Amino acid sequence: MRRPRGIFVPLLAVAALAGVAPAAADATTTLHLDGSTAAFPLLELLTAKYEAVEHHHVKFIVGQGGSSVGITDVANGTVNIGDASAPPTSSTPAGLYFYPIARYFVDVVTNPANPISNLTTAQVQAIFERKVTNWSQVAGSSLSTTIDVESRTSVAGVLTTFASDFLLGKTSLVWSGATQWSSESLLQKTVEGDANAIGFLSDYNAITKKLNDVAFNGVAGTVANVENGTYPAVSDFYEVTRGAARGYSASFIHWIQSNKTAKKIIETGWLPLTSTSSVSG
Repeated sequence: MRRPRGIFVPLLAVAALAGVAPAAADATTTLHLDGSTAAFPLLELLTAKYEAVEHHHVKFIVGQGGSSVGITDVANGTVNIGDASAPPTSSTPAGLYFYPIARYFVDVVTNPANPISNLTTAQVQAIFERKVTNWSQVAGSSLSTTIDVESRTSVAGVLTTFASDFLLGKTSLVWSGATQWSSESLLQKTVEGDANAIGFLSDYNAITKKLNDVAFNGVAGTVANVENGTYPAVSDFYEVTRGAARGYSASFIHWIQSNKTAKKIIETGWLPLTSTSSVSG
């Protein structure tokens, strides 16, 4: 894969060089965020807390629509910050800065009525490429019904993360007839209600009693296995700005990356960062 163009810049330097102080104490600044549906639950928590920290001198409007949507919107100046669940690529618009705020991992999931414990790389690829069509063809499944393949739309960063480790880095290998969901919550609810379904989700939505999260090549998707480096399919959530972050955008991102309260919020369902460097598109 070609390395994204751009340079790495420590956030602390960006915040210091921004040179724009937050709005006056008696004013309210509104920041518009949009993008990753996987990052949305985390951003709801972080923005609500930061509003309280700033005594409501800053207000957030947080939307969702997919990572690519957030990247496009911030590049066009429609929003202040785009939320992305995958790093920039060679096709990312120039001039965007990607600031990592947390880590997540992707699990393959099935309905609890089909409690498969493990799938290999070859099995995952065969299922999602539609080379295998019936659960009777999958070792570990007791079903003999047609496999319902659930995927995400092309704008989803989680799809990119899933494909990078499960499908040789090629999102195009997902069967074109798979149902493509516009959000994690829609895919989650579908698998919860369909005994024949299989899909993939970020860990926050995957690890629940209403789903069966499947080990990959004998390694379970857990925080411990991510931390010890044995589980793949790990990526960052990013806050994306057009140009270096300034004003309240910079302050908010710096708070996420450095504040202990923000870290505790992240640890409720995601993983803290191991690096706080940004990369520009």
